[in-house]
Amino acid sequence: MASSWPAVAVAKSEKRRELKLGKEVSKQIEEGGLDTNVYQLVNLNFLEISNTCLSVLTDELGNLRNLTNLALQGNKLETLPVEMGNLVKLKYLDLSHNCLKSLPAEIGKLVELQTLNVLMNQLSEVPDISSLKALHILNLSHNKLTSLPEGITDESLVHLSEIVVNNNVISAVPAELSNLPHLNVLNLADNQIADLPYELSECTKLKELKLSGNKIKDRKLTKFAEQNNLKQVMQYLAVALEKAAASGDKKDKKAKPKKKKKGDKDVEEVAKNTLTVLRFPANDGLVVKVESKVAAVRQYIVCCVLHNLDFNQSNNMFKNFITKQTRLHEEVCQKRQAATIATHDLDLVKGPLVYTSRPPAEIMITPLFKSKETSAADYYKSMQQEAEAQRKEKKRSTVSGVHKYLELLKDKEEFPCLLDAQGHAISFPPLTNSDKTKISKDTRHILVEVTSSVSLDMCKKVMEELVLRTLEMGVGRESSGGGAGGEEAGGAAGEEDEVVFSSEGRHLILQQVKVEDEEGGLKVIYPSRADLNGDSYHVERE
Repeated sequence: MASSWPAVAVAKSEKRRELKLGKEVSKQIEEGGLDTNVYQLVNLNFLEISNTCLSVLTDELGNLRNLTNLALQGNKLETLPVEMGNLVKLKYLDLSHNCLKSLPAEIGKLVELQTLNVLMNQLSEVPDISSLKALHILNLSHNKLTSLPEGITDESLVHLSEIVVNNNVISAVPAELSNLPHLNVLNLADNQIADLPYELSECTKLKELKLSGNKIKDRKLTKFAEQNNLKQVMQYLAVALEKAAASGDKKDKKAKPKKKKKGDKDVEEVAKNTLTVLRFPANDGLVVKVESKVAAVRQYIVCCVLHNLDFNQSNNMFKNFITKQTRLHEEVCQKRQAATIATHDLDLVKGPLVYTSRPPAEIMITPLFKSKETSAADYYKSMQQEAEAQRKEKKRSTVSGVHKYLELLKDKEEFPCLLDAQGHAISFPPLTNSDKTKISKDTRHILVEVTSSVSLDMCKKVMEELVLRTLEMGVGRESSGGGAGGEEAGGAAGEEDEVVFSSEGRHLILQQVKVEDEEGGLKVIYPSRADLNGDSYHVERE
């Protein structure tokens, strides 16, 4: 048997119950694989192997029958051995941030399992989970699931309180979810859901329901969902369920919406809103050059320009635009963990731009709402201190969700940044962008930047949401200065939830921005013809 790694040897000689292996063993794994002596530590209760290049676990994993906690997050695992089913004492299993395309059916043997986290993998299906009677938390977000796992509505799952399946391609929600007596959290955001079962209103213990970013047909329900208004959603579904029961129909037929007078708060939209997409100008178009090394930190970026904006149509229009961006960070961007938005005044940006990574001490930026330039290293440290202070103040064991995105840069040797033509950092995602390019009420042209470490599709999804919400605000003007907007379209009162539609519809002009690799090859241009193809608005392409 090969000699053990020092940490493994100590764990064996001292008969330790806990072993943590992290980034420090990644090179050893790359050169010779995982130390097989790990599989002989049969006394272990807790094993963590995280943030390494580990891609394979052997069937000897089944030897570790005393494990109650197994954390394998942030590796390169593509498959799991079926012998994982031998770990019948497991209560906590974290497989997040790997490359798993499937899970072995034997996972159903882990009858003591309380938490299963498979966030950010490539799963298209999950084995039957009806046998996991002790399961409390199930996190399958950021995968490729087309439906919820088989067995998830089994009445014996009496402890299941949290189901997180956002950012998949799920199209339907089973009515039988109401079978789960202690369901508290249900996150279905950013899927392909068109209809909700009325029976969802019978989940009486539900405290959090996230539905934003879906394609729900019912406009009123969509409004409540985007506002994260649980009470309104549940009441709406409950009334619909009663009506359906009274009529004997599974779903009640929807009456055609009645047009209201122009003086009412909500006016029926007569004409569709319009997006005009301007082609990338060959001579002076904005280009973002992506250096290959940024792939190790935060590889995806999508940009576009919003033209001819007018935030002075009402007192609160600019504030509402910022509020919408904040909500997107909370909802679709998953508190910045999935993606981050940065907006820049285009007149203050000097292109071409370079998206790259640098050692934290070498990135100098003036953070938003700060007057002094600082290094990315110092700014990151100050944010960590702020997060820790808030944690202590609120007497929590972990930092708040608002600061969890800091973990994305933990232990990174280089940080991502967007540099202008002079080499100045105008963006440091996911933390901040530069105060020197910040937008104001007088900004007419905005460069929008969306970055992510998850996927290009995530960037596009966030960008589309921002574009459509900006369109609906009525902040855009036609190139001549006319068109949608004005007091009528912008909402003179400036109240975000009482926006009035004009009979002419609203208008927003977008300019394509190219993202290229170091050799000048096209990586992405947004918006392309494959983007922005919804039915609720009209797109004019130059």
